[in-house]
Amino acid sequence: MKSLVLQFVFSIVLIPFAAMGYGYIDAIGLGSVMPGTDPISHSLGGVSSVDVGGMNLFGNPAELSGINRSVSASTGALILKQSVEDELGKHALTYAGPGITSFQAGFGTGSTGFALGLAKIRDYTYKGEYFFLETIPDTTIAGFEDYIVSGGVWEAAFGAATVLPGEISVGASAGYRFGDMNYEYYWHHISASIPDSLSEWSRQEGEFAWRTGVSVPVGDDTVIGAAYASKSENCASSIAAGVRFGNMAAFSPGVGAEARIYDNPSSTAWTANVFGGIPSGSNLYFRGGVILSSRGGQDSDASLGISMGVAVDLGRTDINAAFNYFNETRTDNVFGFPQAQSISDVVTAVTIGATIAL
Repeated sequence: MKSLVLQFVFSIVLIPFAAMGYGYIDAIGLGSVMPGTDPISHSLGGVSSVDVGGMNLFGNPAELSGINRSVSASTGALILKQSVEDELGKHALTYAGPGITSFQAGFGTGSTGFALGLAKIRDYTYKGEYFFLETIPDTTIAGFEDYIVSGGVWEAAFGAATVLPGEISVGASAGYRFGDMNYEYYWHHISASIPDSLSEWSRQEGEFAWRTGVSVPVGDDTVIGAAYASKSENCASSIAAGVRFGNMAAFSPGVGAEARIYDNPSSTAWTANVFGGIPSGSNLYFRGGVILSSRGGQDSDASLGISMGVAVDLGRTDINAAFNYFNETRTDNVFGFPQAQSISDVVTAVTIGATIAL
């Protein structure tokens, strides 16, 4: 038992923090980024560098230059399944957590736009269960351990943008990034003579954060954009760049592509996606995207995700819904122990929201 306790302590202290994906390393470290900040960006693979009609305050603030007086709100859920294969067989655990939650109010005055809002940008929902079996001299240690994490990181911000000569838009936003992450670890041995162990702890985020961006038109309904988001204690900085063909914010046919890089403490994570939208009839608009991503660890291959969504135009109100599926397979440790042969993390996310013109 002493060997197991020492291994657990070392796993807490020595495992490098990482991001992008669900699992023990991600929950104990930087958490997992959300698949967008609203159902519009969610349905297009999390695009943030060009205007597709979503909450640009938390994407590229330069796109606020064309904002109309409106309010937007959204909420969602995550369904997660982790499958672990080790020397004892295959184990799977499914659980649910809160997903995208956001609010934005915006208004424009000529070529200048302003917005304020609140969005969840990281999620720490995790529930892990690991069965262990270890033989040491003259005895066998067997049992299970549970690891439960909850909480998230939020950002409250105010942003502004304006159009410069040449129709180039520039913008910036600033605000406060905050949150609470709560952890619970439970260790149980099958022998009644060995007492159970329960540990609980938490940590907080509270830091100034800012974003900046630029948007450059290069043709009829063709725009190139780039955006930067600052780092904080529990969030890596990121830079995104993309191009959009067609005015998808106005429910016109369009396609685009984007790449984003996250500067994590120990590695560089990235995402790349292609996306598009097409109208159907007078009040329906369908969106979709394909996402390739890597969380940057040497143990993880690039993973593929699919997003899709729909918008219903009700006049002054648009109702938006989104769904995506993401699967990452990796070779890694579970709770810091080396027995795992492979880990598969499946994330299914749904989001619904509304935008009301004022």
